[in-house]
Formats: sequence, C-alpha cells, structure tokens
Amino acid sequence: MKLLNQDLLTLLISLFIFTGCQNPDSIGLDVDPDNAIEGKLIDTITVRSSTVRDDSVNTKSLSKYPLGYLKDPFFGTTDSKLAISLTLPSDKLTFGTSPVLDSAVLVLKYADEYTGDLNSKLQVEVFQLVQQLTDNSNYSGNAEHGAETDLLGSKSVKVNIKDSVTIKELVKGAADISKKKAAQIRIPINSAFIKTNFLNGTTTNFASNFTFNEFIKGLQIKVNGNLTNGSGGLVLLDLANADSRLEIYYKSQNGTAVDTTLTSFSIATNTSAATIKHDYTGTALKTHLNSPATSYDINYVQPLGGVKTSIRFPYIKNLKSLGNITINKAELIVQIENGSDIFSPTPKLFLYRTDIAEQLQPMPDVLLGLTESSLGGFYDSSKKRYRFTLTAYVQDLLSGKLLQYNTYISAEDLKPGNNGKLMPSVSTVSRAVFGSGNTAAPIKMKLNVVYTKVN
Repeated sequence: MKLLNQDLLTLLISLFIFTGCQNPDSIGLDVDPDNAIEGKLIDTITVRSSTVRDDSVNTKSLSKYPLGYLKDPFFGTTDSKLAISLTLPSDKLTFGTSPVLDSAVLVLKYADEYTGDLNSKLQVEVFQLVQQLTDNSNYSGNAEHGAETDLLGSKSVKVNIKDSVTIKELVKGAADISKKKAAQIRIPINSAFIKTNFLNGTTTNFASNFTFNEFIKGLQIKVNGNLTNGSGGLVLLDLANADSRLEIYYKSQNGTAVDTTLTSFSIATNTSAATIKHDYTGTALKTHLNSPATSYDINYVQPLGGVKTSIRFPYIKNLKSLGNITINKAELIVQIENGSDIFSPTPKLFLYRTDIAEQLQPMPDVLLGLTESSLGGFYDSSKKRYRFTLTAYVQDLLSGKLLQYNTYISAEDLKPGNNGKLMPSVSTVSRAVFGSGNTAAPIKMKLNVVYTKVN
C-alpha cells in the first residue's frame, strides 16, 4: 500500500467530511455547520465554456440500441436507424414437411429510456439489408448500411416503455395461452418474404449461421420521419434480450398430425449496428458550432455522437496568491435552461478531461474512489441543476500535479457504474441545455470553492 503525503491526506479528509453533509443552500455546497471545516468560499472563479461536436460513436455490441426520429427545437433533427443480424436457433434447421405459414412478427423489446413527444406515433419500418454485417464491417455511428427498397413490414407505434403487452403463446398438445410480456414493438412481417426465404428456402441456407447470414443478410429497422406525427421521439431497445427476435408461426406435417410451431431467430448484437444522423440546420446550436470562440449564454449536451460542452478555468492558478491553501470542497454547478423545452433534461451528465496527447482521462476525483452520488452529475429536478465534485482536480491544478487541457461535459447513461466510461454515450437518448460560464448569462455555470489556509 502506498503512503499518502500530508497534503493528499488533508484533501481526502476534507472530501469525506463534505460529501457526507446534507444541508442544501443556494450556492450548491451542502455543508452541515456542525461538521463543516471552517473555510472561505470563492464563487467568482472564471468559467469559460463552449459547445463543440462530440466524437463519433462505436455502435457494435451495445447494451441498448437507439431507434427513432426526433425533431427537437434546440437540437434540430436526429434520425437513428438499425441494421441487425439474425441468428439460427440451431444448425441444419428445417421447417418440417409442407410448412404453411400462419404469421411472422419482428419483436423489439424496449429498454429503459424514451425522449420526445409522448403523443407522437412513430412509423417503424423494416427492410432487408443489401450486405450482411461481419466483424470487418464499419460500426461507426456515421456508417450507412444499405437496404433493399421493398418494405417487409411496418407498424405505427406510440411508445410507452412501461406498458406490458398480452400475446398468445403456443403450447404443444394443448390450447394456446395468453401471456403478459414486457413492453415491446411487434411488427408483422410480409408473408411472401417469409415463405420464399424461410419456409420454402433451400436447406443449405440453414445449414449454419454463416450460410444463413450470407443468404438473408439481415434487416434494417428505421422510423419514417415523413409518416411520423408530432415531434417524434427516440427510444432505446434491448436487442440482446431473448424477447427481441423474429418469430415465425407455421403448421407442418409431423407423421399423421399437423403441428403448429414457433421458430424464433434471435438478434446477434455483435453484428448489429446503429446509423445516427444529427441535423442542426436552422437552430441556435448550429450558430454555436460555426463560431465556437464566441461567448454564448447557453451550452448544449447531446448523446449519440452529438455535441458536448468544453469548459476551462483560465485563471484558476490565481488562487495560489492566497498563500498555502487546501481545497476543502470544489463544486461545478450547472443550471439548466428552463424555456419552452418540452423534453426532460438528461438524468445524468458526465465530466472527463484530456491529457497533453488529447487522450481521454477520468477526473482525479473519480480515481480517489468516491461514490457516484458524491461525484455528482445527477439532475436535481427541484433546483433544476447538476453538480460535480472537482475538489481533487482543483487541488491538483494548484499543486502543479496536473496541467489543464480540455475538460468536457457529456450526457451519460443513468445506469450505475458508468462513471469510468469516457467514450461518447450511445446508451442514453436524453440531452440537456444549460447555462454557460458567461457572467452576463441569465442562468450560469459556476465553480464554487471552499478553502482553508495551511500554516
């Protein structure tokens, strides 16, 4: 075990004392007067902020896949479509003797998030891919995966990620039963496509998963923006779940009996991808991106390879003029824009930095092992703000242990354990609009620092 020097030990003690306090006040530092270290507050530190484009995202083997078409008054249009591969239930698959199709449906289970107009109906459409996805495919969110023009299936969907659905489940040798399933989209698939390519297909096409995907290629799933009413929306799908699959119901001869059978093809997320397009035409955000050096009153954060906010504290080292000080608590307060926005702010923001080589690095406070609730980034709906703990970071800047390069705020999944994730998030669809470091802004981003002098 490494020994801690005196300065770091003082910092750690300060952190644990302050993160355990629960007495909210207007400046964002939650300190119980009975436990607080006596210190002085500075809340006039200059914060420079600007909105910049985020990096492209990798969409292979995601835990959740974004699907939708959304017209956002702040962020313009976002269009996210999917290219999926199917998996054989077994090698050398057959459909029995003289199979007769009952129906086929593509099932897509919802994950845990939707953003957009709750009253919009999304027109979800399915097409066949032109080329199969392989390990050598381009899984960048900017990559296109071409599809045939013949529509294989469609469904107008009003998204409700909490509503269960009731379906008929086949029971061998007995009557079918009704069963409740988690919220999902069920898209009927064209019977001619299923008969030609599955039930009446060549047996060699179903000999192995390799030959099957060479033949079928895969499916494209998209939302038709022209046929979607209202502002639309973006939803996350759990494609790895067993309920997400292509279901084919058919009858076939089994000796002298005719059996009704269900054969399911699960979705291979290791060879599935998302194509995500952002169009900021006609928005204030577009102006910000074209002139990032200009000082604006608000900043933007958008997941799915959209935008992030860059922040800097250009005069932070002026704190050294106060003498030998210890930073007891440093918090970045991010107040949201409370205009005519109909969309809820993202439940969680994430903060990370870069080094001299522009490599992404976690904040020092993350490396200290603090809990996620102590590190912050969660949306406080009562005060309409986010808070981040930057105590160790500010102390390291003052001590010269770290040099200040770029620091970014991005959107992140609310799921616990994502504080160490530095890449742009594809597992959330919500975004945020918040105040900048501009001192003239009606709502502000500010850095509050409490310090004590060390003799």
